[in-house]
Amino acid sequence: MATQPTTTTTTTTTPPTTTGPQGPVANAAGTRPENVLDDASSLNDGVHEKGAPVGLSKREKAKQHFRRFWWAYVLALVIFLAIFLPILFKVIIPAIIRNVVKDQELPVRGGALNFTAPTHLNMSMDTMLDTPLGVKIDSVPLNLYQPPADPEHDDTDVKGPFLRLQMPDQHVNGETKIHAPEQVVQVLNQTQITAWFNEFFDKELVDLHIKANDMSVHLGALDYKVDMDKTVKVPGLNYLKGFGVIDMKFSIPAEPSGRNLRGHLLIPNAGVIALGMGNVSFNIMAGDVNLGLVRLYDFDLRPGNNTPAFDGEFYFDQLIPNLPAILDSQRSALAEGVVELHAKGNSTINYGRHIPYIEGVLNIKRVPMRIPVTTLLVDLMEALVSHGDGNGNGTSSQGVPLLDHLGDVLGNRTLFEQMLSHWDSTGGGGDDAKGSASGGKKSSSLTRSVRRSMHTNILKLGLRRLRSKF
Repeated sequence: MATQPTTTTTTTTTPPTTTGPQGPVANAAGTRPENVLDDASSLNDGVHEKGAPVGLSKREKAKQHFRRFWWAYVLALVIFLAIFLPILFKVIIPAIIRNVVKDQELPVRGGALNFTAPTHLNMSMDTMLDTPLGVKIDSVPLNLYQPPADPEHDDTDVKGPFLRLQMPDQHVNGETKIHAPEQVVQVLNQTQITAWFNEFFDKELVDLHIKANDMSVHLGALDYKVDMDKTVKVPGLNYLKGFGVIDMKFSIPAEPSGRNLRGHLLIPNAGVIALGMGNVSFNIMAGDVNLGLVRLYDFDLRPGNNTPAFDGEFYFDQLIPNLPAILDSQRSALAEGVVELHAKGNSTINYGRHIPYIEGVLNIKRVPMRIPVTTLLVDLMEALVSHGDGNGNGTSSQGVPLLDHLGDVLGNRTLFEQMLSHWDSTGGGGDDAKGSASGGKKSSSLTRSVRRSMHTNILKLGLRRLRSKF
């Protein structure tokens, strides 16, 4: 294999020359080529810096923008505040306050109604307000209405309020207890207050419509006027459920005052409002037959169970004439071993004056009460025999025969005299002369026999009562 000849080329760099008037000359000061390249690089760098300057950051651009157009932003802010602030203070905040007032539940947590007169009463009330911000509420009258029968047609303004309660100044911040102290309140509408008390007596919860016009609310230095229009729930009496007789005692014969009945009642108040009733009287009804009258004195019906003492008259003389009607009204109750009577309002008097808006409610109610038959009979029999002279003669301390008492109280003494006469005439088994001769001894013997029989029956009833308890 033949070998190619190698050729070596030598390159000679000739320094650049310039042509002068006397011919070509070398670069001045004997400048080297690398120095020429350095100068060219420096020239190129200078040209690049002038053509593409370094950019500003976003923050610097924003500052520069605001420095140029600050007046435009200030003008826009002034225009915005001029539009927004009136809307805030005249539209938004009042709307918020109205919604806060509208959302208030105003729960009635306590209070008192003292029925002092036909045209006015003493009233106090405890409730609660809840606000997200601290506000001051000026004193304002609360108008109390009977709620409209049809919620879609509010006729409260036409009927008018039946009471007006003044609420004092309040500082409210969060959940705040509100107390309206006792004050004299005029009865503005007798018909409406009677209708409301009728529902208050019957129901466990009763509606009460409350209105307050132009209520002043202060939020700091800002003042607002708002209206309150609320229907709240008030715990009622629930028809005095649980009403009954705790104990009673008959007096035979009656006391000089005419009273022959005393004892204690159980009267529950399921609500939270205390009622100052005054002197209250009830008729004792068995069906449609009036069997007596019960009186309570200076009676306050406080929340919870009340056990007032009572006195009155039991109309024994109405038992015999009305016995069929009484037994017919007690048919289902007697099957359960009880007597069912009803208390019907008779009168409500306070400070010597009738209270019409309470009498208009109580006088149409029939509150049931059940008394065990054994309890009633034992109390009656104890009354009949308690006046014996202790010598077995069956006479009272005044010397009046026991059966004469029974005949007097039942209003049919002639009937008992005929029964005694019949037993006297048949008990001897002889002719009239013999019967007449021994009449005194037979009458005395019969009286003692009846008395012993009564004591035996009372003992049996007492033993049955004890056995029923255990």
